[in-house]
Amino acid sequence: MLLGDRRPMAPAIRLATLALCAGVLASCASSGPVGGTSVTTVANASSATLDAKSVKGYGKILVTSSGRTLYILSVDPAGASNCIGSCAIVWPALTAGGKTIKAGPGVNPSLVSSFKRSDGVKQVLYNKHALYTFEQDTGPGMLSGQGITTYGGVWWVISATGKPVTGQ
Repeated sequence: MLLGDRRPMAPAIRLATLALCAGVLASCASSGPVGGTSVTTVANASSATLDAKSVKGYGKILVTSSGRTLYILSVDPAGASNCIGSCAIVWPALTAGGKTIKAGPGVNPSLVSSFKRSDGVKQVLYNKHALYTFEQDTGPGMLSGQGITTYGGVWWVISATGKPVTGQ
């Protein structure tokens, strides 16, 4: 088949093409140490500070001190993370990095904690939910990860009360 050829592709060729594309994408997304335990963290000196921001239609949601929206993964067990390997590249974990985790205005300090990931990194929890940012949210106030289904679950912003915001 030539570029620009509009004839339908045979099912076997279509399947082989999809498999090849999936393999190429998987090899690009799985960089890091063998075992897929690498984690990308929010590069921010105060990355362990949680703030709350009112967002129309969502109420008060958690954000980083720089205003980046925080998300949870619906399939994460309480106090742990299933987001490793390529997931951790797309959805960077909010980490404490040896710093004290601070609760900003509107954040309940009794809901803030952390756990040690399998790679030794200290990830921040809120109401026992592991917290993440989304790589496509390139600035403060962006919510482009809300409701995305990927990596085995659904990604939701988290309210200041500690519950996932499943609307919008």
